[in-house]
Amino acid sequence: MKGLVGVAIAGSLLLGVGLGRLSGRLSPAPPEVPPGRIEPKDRITLSEEQLRRSGLSIIRPERSTGTERPISGFVEAAVGARSSAAMPVAGRLVRLLVAPGMAVRAGEVIAEVRSPEAAVVQAEAGAAQATAQSLAYQYRLAIPMARQGALSAQELESRRIASVTAASSARATAAKAAAIGQPDARGGLLIRSPSSGQVTAVKAYPGAVLREGEEVAQISDARGSEMRFMVSPLLAADLKSGQLLRVKAGAQELRARVVAVAADGDGGRRFTVVRAQAVDGPMPPAGTAVTAFLLVASAEQRFTVPAEAVQMVKGTPVVFRYQRGGAEPMPVVIGKQSGGRVEIAQGLRGGERLLSGNTGPLSLAISREEPLN
Repeated sequence: MKGLVGVAIAGSLLLGVGLGRLSGRLSPAPPEVPPGRIEPKDRITLSEEQLRRSGLSIIRPERSTGTERPISGFVEAAVGARSSAAMPVAGRLVRLLVAPGMAVRAGEVIAEVRSPEAAVVQAEAGAAQATAQSLAYQYRLAIPMARQGALSAQELESRRIASVTAASSARATAAKAAAIGQPDARGGLLIRSPSSGQVTAVKAYPGAVLREGEEVAQISDARGSEMRFMVSPLLAADLKSGQLLRVKAGAQELRARVVAVAADGDGGRRFTVVRAQAVDGPMPPAGTAVTAFLLVASAEQRFTVPAEAVQMVKGTPVVFRYQRGGAEPMPVVIGKQSGGRVEIAQGLRGGERLLSGNTGPLSLAISREEPLN
């Protein structure tokens, strides 16, 4: 009979996916109806395979040891993830094909330039190539003449050296033309994106006359972005690499992991730079303002769990501990809820294996007060 009950509960869990996850804010206020008592016998036998099929996962509570202090920062390109497209020679910007926020691929054309200097370079490359071909031809004609004695060996060597020198000059001028973008005869050339990513800034406009090396656009690889905060050394003392932060970027909420904490400063204004990477959501676009909430140490030890891991059973908030092949309700005292997580003020010691996901059917099964085992 107990086996049939276990199978029935597993089936109710599979069907209970449609009941939805925990929604709304859980409140620690006492209910109107006096809460019932949760006994140790309120245990549901479930295998790990049944857990997976029911959309449940095993988690561990995260430690929350203090109050939160907000720190502000921005999403910026990490070192090595930012590149710039600049003018290879002085000239006039004819067309601009990108705008901030656009995605580009490496080698994609982003601007068209007209440059008198580029026209000169292309002309020099063509002239050098023609000279090299002419001297090479003359050297080849001189070889049989030297064999017949009509041309001295010294004259033949002079022609060979002239041909080799001209060929080297042609290669150098061709490489220079290629380096600036292979301009056409009128000095027109294309500026291409040096890397794939997102255009974060445009530094010029069509019709502008730019100098050699002047920046046209900045490109950042979104996969190489990071959050960067500047905090006081006092707050930085509570931060270390690997620590998790709760972060808000507009309406988006996510968690980020600290990857570096380094002192920096300018003159008398000293501060600490904190760099972090998103761990459970997409990184906001470069330039986005973000706010992280730093935990400041306190004497009281608390934990946080996903909101969906907390249910109401017999008028009492509980989490479900999974051990020895069964799910057991553990009464807890809950605190504030934010970012999809609930603070557990009492009831956990840390390290418990808890169930998260569609735990609603578990609370319904126990609330029926069936003799589960």
